[in-house]
Amino acid sequence: MSKVLSVNSEVKPLRKVIIHAPDDGIEIVTPSKALEFLYDDIVFLARMQEEHFIFEQVLNMFLGEENVHDTQDMLREVVLLNEQAKAELVDAVCKLEKESDKTREKLRKLPADQLVYTLFTGILQQDNKQLFSPLPNYVFTRDIGAVINDHIVICHARKKARSRESILTRTIVNYHPLFKDFVENKRVIDLTQEGDEIKIEGGDIMVYDNKTLMVGCSSRTSSKAVDFLAEVLFKKNVIQNLLRIDIPKKRASMHIDTIFTQASKNEYVVFAPLVMKEKKMKLYHYKKGSSAEITYPSLKDFFLKMNPKTEFILCGQGKAPFDEREQWTDGCNLLAVKDGVAIAYNRNAKTHEAFRERGYNVVDAETVIEAFQKGIIQPDKMERTIISIPSTELSRARGGPHCMSFPIERY
Repeated sequence: MSKVLSVNSEVKPLRKVIIHAPDDGIEIVTPSKALEFLYDDIVFLARMQEEHFIFEQVLNMFLGEENVHDTQDMLREVVLLNEQAKAELVDAVCKLEKESDKTREKLRKLPADQLVYTLFTGILQQDNKQLFSPLPNYVFTRDIGAVINDHIVICHARKKARSRESILTRTIVNYHPLFKDFVENKRVIDLTQEGDEIKIEGGDIMVYDNKTLMVGCSSRTSSKAVDFLAEVLFKKNVIQNLLRIDIPKKRASMHIDTIFTQASKNEYVVFAPLVMKEKKMKLYHYKKGSSAEITYPSLKDFFLKMNPKTEFILCGQGKAPFDEREQWTDGCNLLAVKDGVAIAYNRNAKTHEAFRERGYNVVDAETVIEAFQKGIIQPDKMERTIISIPSTELSRARGGPHCMSFPIERY
């Protein structure tokens, strides 16, 4: 029997992850439509793809290429293997996009590669036509779902621009062989089926440990969704505690992973103005079987209560104006590939200095990849290292390495 996929930490060695390489749909985003597609600007696609490829190479180095799964490949496998899934997928997308029966039949007849390309980009290649909107935010696979212990949550995006993402994600989870155990053992929590009030995105979900989950209440995640998720997870005995973090409903603090992420067992990189100061965010600690809510003056107090050894590395070294500038360019948004080794954007120089002051090495990804290819370094031997990836275009899309990854196995 295959090993059950599970995630009960943000820093245990990453074993399997889902990503999505920037696709041609991003190039359709125009200045007049950028905000509608949740972008602040238009990006240079070719350079964005180069930067993302370096990110993917680092993941391949640590996990093995076979454990880094791209959603486009996964959806193609589903369409090829399962005619029923293909039909359901096309029907659901056409219903959402209000397409005609004629279009529905045309999509059903497309070869798998062409269909999947159209579903992600909106481009119908055979007619050289823009059939429907692209999905430029799917590059941020963190938001489409979350594995919490041995259960998987299919998230429900708040913004209309991401509605089709939910259909594609649901199809992948329900039909891809990788998730067979989740489906057969009823470990799928599908929030897309729970109504318009239950909106939640994965950037607001972080696993503290096997008993405790942290969930942000943000402009993208509703309080009702957090309460609903807590109720379901408690009922299914997935967790014992849930911390709800009410963050400012601003663009800069889109999800909780824009404010803090974990670099090692005892270290978090944080945006000090929100995390370290009292009464900047409301925090509610729900416990299974208890109607009483525990509150904390600050997120810092919660972390220290849970683990007195917790240390904080300040984004932008905690100095104005660098803290605000680098929080905006995802200085707090790191992906730990193992305890004490994380991927970060190279543009956040002051945050990197803060890591160096704590004894970390900060090295650029190209150097690490080259050394690995030459057999000079072994990823499993690396300690206290920040691997910086190029980020000129990736950062302009408003998401960092944490956003661009959907971990499905850590141990």
